Amino acid sequence: MLAAVAAAIFAGTSAAVARADPPADVFAGAGVFIDNPLNFPGPWALASELQAAHFSWVALHVDDELGLELADPTWIDTFRLHGLSVGVWGAEGPSTITDVAVADLAVRSLGADFYIADAERLFERTKGGLWSRSAQFVSAFRELQPTLPAALVTYGAAKLPWILPIDFAAWRKGGFELLPEAYYNQSHDYRPDLTVAHALRAGWSIDQVHPVIGVFRHYAAWHYVPMLQQVGTRGFSVYLADQATASDFAALAGLAAATVAG
Repeated sequence: MLAAVAAAIFAGTSAAVARADPPADVFAGAGVFIDNPLNFPGPWALASELQAAHFSWVALHVDDELGLELADPTWIDTFRLHGLSVGVWGAEGPSTITDVAVADLAVRSLGADFYIADAERLFERTKGGLWSRSAQFVSAFRELQPTLPAALVTYGAAKLPWILPIDFAAWRKGGFELLPEAYYNQSHDYRPDLTVAHALRAGWSIDQVHPVIGVFRHYAAWHYVPMLQQVGTRGFSVYLADQATASDFAALAGLAAATVAG
């Protein structure tokens, strides 16, 4: 059924774009999430800022609970010319089959180097979500993309001694890394060290965890530098490029260079 849905969606699109092999562990570098390219005058200034700050990947928002919006190929070409791997991310909704088919379409159409699944409330055992959605999504995704680098981005942490009611084991079994939302600007419970500690409680190894810091709501990235220096992880990312500044990326350049060197 999944293959049929994917084929039906993909049939009306152009041929897939070839992609270069991404780094063995792309998420061990420094990355950034992009929501809407229309928030920028173009990709050139951002690509130059990221390259100068030693960032190594960008993720373009292409699907949001059954919707799909493919990015302008100019953006992908520009980022790659600046040495950046280019992946896609999407907010997963209630229909696992359609979500996976749309994700696969985006990956193939854009020649994406990786995929990031944003799975939150609907994947929890509580709050109207379903525990089984994680295993269903991962199984279906790996049927279509068996080797593509992939990661799960989700809520940062639960308070001690609790663990978020999400089937993290299913994502690990499917070869996904974890990008916990270390949004200290949103909640002090999401401080980077607390999100990493929660990830370890949930069964992840330290090399599988790469915090996502929040710079939205005009929160300067330099606040996170000492926090990230203490967590013992390799690799981090920024949410959201649309609200970040050149000074934010410059403030993170030392950390980004260190994670590349590592």
